[in-house]
Amino acid sequence: MDRNHKNTGFRLRNHLNFFPIFKKHHDPVNISNRYIGKWNFKDDINGRVHILQITKTLNILIDNRELPGKIVHLDEKELLFLDTYGYHLRVDVSEDRPISLFDEADNQVYPVTRCENLGKTEVTKGK
Repeated sequence: MDRNHKNTGFRLRNHLNFFPIFKKHHDPVNISNRYIGKWNFKDDINGRVHILQITKTLNILIDNRELPGKIVHLDEKELLFLDTYGYHLRVDVSEDRPISLFDEADNQVYPVTRCENLGKTEVTKGK
């Protein structure tokens, strides 16, 4: 059988789609809600705490500066952002909240925490 010929054989998953437990429900609004908020992360090189903000319209801001670029992938586990220089930022989610930020430009992974209660003095520490 050549590669271009589609296999039309029996597939169990095709016959189980009528069961609700086998259907995948992907609600883009619900998925994006996992990422929305303000998160802090520490750059160990300069000892500075930064703020990552993801808005309701899924704009990405770091330290209140919007990053130019676009989201190229979004699912239950990760948000992948491509900046105008061609580098990716990846926000990983676990238990419906961001847990880390990977910056391809620096080849670094930063643990993130929600920062609603973070004081201004902590944010500017290291300036």
